[in-house]
Amino acid sequence: MVPHLVQKSLIDRFPHLRHDIHALAESDPVFQQLVDDYVLLTRSIKNIEAEMGAELEEMMSLKTLLEVEALEILSRANCRQ
Repeated sequence: MVPHLVQKSLIDRFPHLRHDIHALAESDPVFQQLVDDYVLLTRSIKNIEAEMGAELEEMMSLKTLLEVEALEILSRANCRQ
C-alpha cells in the first residue's frame, strides 16, 4: 500500500493523472522512489523558502526535473497498456 502523504504531492501537481500515479506507484518501486524523492524535496523547499536564495533556485530546478521524469515514466507505462 502506498502512503497517502507520499502520493499527495505529485497528485496535487498533476491531478488529471491521479489514477495513473496511484497505479504505477503501487506496481513500480522505481517510480515509488521518485514519488518519495519528490515529496521530500517539496517539503524541503517549503521549509527553506524564506531562508535561501541560490539553493532554493537549484531545488526548484531539481523539482522540475523530477516532475518531467515522473511524466515520462507515466507516459511510457500508458503506452504499454
